[in-house]
Amino acid sequence: MNYAKISPLMLSLLLAACGGGGSGGDKSTSPATGTNTSSSAAATKTEVTQGMVTGFGSVIVNGIHYDVSGADINVDGKASLESDLKVGQIVRITGTINADGKTGKATKLEGESQLEGPITSIDLTAGTLVALGQTLLLTADTFYDDNLTAAQLKVGDVIEVSSYLNSNGVQVVTRIDLEDDKDEKFQLAGNISNLDTATSTFTINGTLVNYSGSNLANLNGATLSNGLRVRVVGTYNGSVFTAQGNLHASHLGFKHYDDDDYEIELSGTVANLVAGVSFTLDGTTVLINSRTEYDDGVAANLVDGIQVKVEGRLDANQNLVAEEIDLNHQAKISNKGLLESANLTANTIVVNGLTFEVDANTSFNDRSKAKVRYFDIADLTTGDTLHVRGYKVAASASSPERNIATRIERHNPHAFGNSDWKLEVEGFVEAVGAGTITVAGQVLQINELTRIEGVKTLDAFLAIALGLEVEVKAQTQNGVATAIEIEIEDDRYDD
Repeated sequence: MNYAKISPLMLSLLLAACGGGGSGGDKSTSPATGTNTSSSAAATKTEVTQGMVTGFGSVIVNGIHYDVSGADINVDGKASLESDLKVGQIVRITGTINADGKTGKATKLEGESQLEGPITSIDLTAGTLVALGQTLLLTADTFYDDNLTAAQLKVGDVIEVSSYLNSNGVQVVTRIDLEDDKDEKFQLAGNISNLDTATSTFTINGTLVNYSGSNLANLNGATLSNGLRVRVVGTYNGSVFTAQGNLHASHLGFKHYDDDDYEIELSGTVANLVAGVSFTLDGTTVLINSRTEYDDGVAANLVDGIQVKVEGRLDANQNLVAEEIDLNHQAKISNKGLLESANLTANTIVVNGLTFEVDANTSFNDRSKAKVRYFDIADLTTGDTLHVRGYKVAASASSPERNIATRIERHNPHAFGNSDWKLEVEGFVEAVGAGTITVAGQVLQINELTRIEGVKTLDAFLAIALGLEVEVKAQTQNGVATAIEIEIEDDRYDD
């Protein structure tokens, strides 16, 4: 990473994440890891945080930059290095958080693939795959192996998947990689249900597992029971997963977790909400009480399907008692185009005339030929081909309307094609004018040549457009964007 390009704010974050930023002491840097070897600022608390890896330069999870230079790293039961980790993986980090609340030092990092096995069916229209009997939902926020796209996946491909359960019990894929060794045993991880000790079977998210030939000695003292999160390795015949060797207690989840004194930070999608009482995050029960505080919203905004980050402590039953719930915004803006400018002081970028703010929760991924691992705003260059996803914050009495980037991905030039369009915008129609619509802050000209999926005439579309969720491909010339094609994301208007 070119530290000369980094803004003062980003530089201070990265130095602190690597153990630097304090006065005095040795500030040498490890060339192998890119991390500072000096002691970090005084830590204020010990914490366990579980969520998706969003970047490197340290390992970034839930907006915290963790120095992992001295950490014990284990992924799928194998000792690993920081260089083995990938953006989009789900991990749990045990360590200390510095007084700034943004940096820390990890003592342990545990990662786990939720599935490794062959694809048995693909429905790209619905955005779903099936593997090991599990339905896997691909979204615009799914990260992919280098040079891989959803369209390149084939039935029979062996894939490694990181994911979380949504409110419908479907695995939402955060990362997908192709596995070259198709003879390797498969893997399935998740919470046990329908345990039948007489037949030595249980299910993991609907897939029947036969564990009769497994060794239960590696459950770390836990008792095989419904709700226990486990990792199984074995074979799959199309209907039954046959576990072989050791049955492992999962690296993730908190049932039978043995560090009850730590503060816990867990992110995911709300499911099974009982208003004012409880909900689940990827199988972990979260309890709400009168002392629970809310950030970026109120209790009424907590609904099934919303993304949240919960801070709290485990009770005697390994339920997470919520002290604070951060209501995270789901990305509703999808903007593909060339980088016009980047402001390293304000931490903003401009793509297609739209300004996005970059914060601690913005994930970065370089899919260009450069393949920069420690990739952030400082590595961007004017003219880079970017796909930016984010959300809009409405104007208030004290601040104007803002766009927050949740994900910035760099691609090779012309990666999105340039034969008939140069701009792609996804979001809700916020305004309708005379021959224009505004989507995610982008004003788009529309005319009789615009192809509109599911609507016969331009006038018919303009009459219903306000509030519709759409995906627009457009040409840009002299700062004016003209819609070439509009796809309506509403079942009522399917072709």
